[in-house]
Amino acid sequence: MPFIILYLKRFASFLAGKNKAATRFLDILFVRAKEKAGPVEEFQWLGLMLFVAVPFPGTGEWTGAIIASILDMSFWAAVSANFFGVVLAGLLVNLLVNLVLKYAIITGIILFIISTFMWSILRNLRKSLSSSS
Repeated sequence: MPFIILYLKRFASFLAGKNKAATRFLDILFVRAKEKAGPVEEFQWLGLMLFVAVPFPGTGEWTGAIIASILDMSFWAAVSANFFGVVLAGLLVNLLVNLVLKYAIITGIILFIISTFMWSILRNLRKSLSSSS
């Protein structure tokens, strides 16, 4: 993951001059990562950590590293946000696995609802803090 953060843009620039198929693949990769990067771009470290922490397909350390590289986050901020996000995701998945199936389904539904509304809650909190300042 650290290599993605450090070298993805250089590697993409290198491939862009060498191979048209690789250029198309990387363009698709960057477009998809940019689509997912909206909340991360707004909240930077916290946004990246929460994005990586959500245990859904397409949200994880690899995608988080690509988004951090695209957004030009500092290396240590990106690595620490990815690390804490992975730890939190592991704890959430461990909680789901160790609960009885009935409670795991309820917990999964609650996690889905929380992750769906988490960005709007953070935005409202940010707006209220900035308006009170």
